[in-house]
Amino acid sequence: MASGKARIGKSLIWRTLEDGRPIYSRKLRPEEVRLRIERFHAPYHEALRTLLDAAHRRFGAVWHINCHSMRAVAGRQSDDGEGRPRADIVLGDRDSTSCDPGFTEFARATLAGMGYDVKVNDPYKGVELVRAYSNPRGGRHSLQIELNKRLYMDEATLEKTPGFRDLQSNLGKFLERLAATLR
Repeated sequence: MASGKARIGKSLIWRTLEDGRPIYSRKLRPEEVRLRIERFHAPYHEALRTLLDAAHRRFGAVWHINCHSMRAVAGRQSDDGEGRPRADIVLGDRDSTSCDPGFTEFARATLAGMGYDVKVNDPYKGVELVRAYSNPRGGRHSLQIELNKRLYMDEATLEKTPGFRDLQSNLGKFLERLAATLR
């Protein structure tokens, strides 16, 4: 049974944009899909799993941060309702199942302390990648961070805005604080 996301064209290979426009001019052939899985999807997951497993063996725990960008305002196919302005940053921990809630709260408080409007699991709870590489009880924490494009780019022209450098600097500070906390 296809999930809600698959029904609107957002599954393993997206076929529509958030506003419903098709990405491709035709339906992909099965061999094209298989080739993408073999060349890109499988090697990516193998590499990520290898890196996370090595870090877990070395340190006894691992913190995986999966970063995404989201549109400033929800589109037609959005779960959060078309036209709804989005927060600056959305953290997704799949309702506290993909990482220790303290990790999510640290990220939320740190980013909010920098002046960002931060939401947790609203509207994004975390994608399959976050679920697949998480096991908080086993020391495997995975958090999705969605960054609002209005923080760093003009969505119409795709040009960086002056906010790009501020966001870049703040994300660097966030990672430094995270590393210091985890030591």
